[in-house]
Parts: sequence; C-alpha cells; structure tokens
Amino acid sequence: MIWWVLVVFFSGFFLGRFIKTEWIGKYKVILVLTMLLLFSLGLEIGSNEELFGKIDKILLYGFLIAIAGSLGSFIFGFFFEKTFGNKK
Repeated sequence: MIWWVLVVFFSGFFLGRFIKTEWIGKYKVILVLTMLLLFSLGLEIGSNEELFGKIDKILLYGFLIAIAGSLGSFIFGFFFEKTFGNKK
C-alpha cells in the first residue's frame, strides 16, 4: 500500500514540474480533494466495527503521542537555544 502512495505522490510531483498549476489555487482543488479524502477516511473508520470499537484507545494514544512530541520539541528547543543561542 505504501508503494502506491509513493508512486502517486511522485507522479504528481513530477507532473507538477512540467504543467501549469495556477488553476489549482484558483478553483481550490486541493481543499476539495482534502475534504473528500477526510470524508472517505471517516467513512472507512465508521464502517469498520473492530476499529470503531477501539476508537477510545486510539484517541488516548494519539493524544499522548501529540503531547509527548510537543513537549519533547519544546524541551529540545529550549536546551538547544541555551546551548547554541546567540551570546551577546
């Protein structure tokens, strides 16, 4: 599955290098496709009984990962700035 994602991504990347893409921003194609992707993801999760039954655990782990990542980034940034920051 990941190979299909990479193939589609790089196909779009290389195609975008050779064609005019001003119309994408004009007609908000990215916004519409993102909303369609989120809708289909929600539809897939909602129809999967096994996944829907574990949604509380998934939400908890997702929240903990987000908090730990944010806290770790803050601590690393703080110590990095103290160690290598401008000393005036």
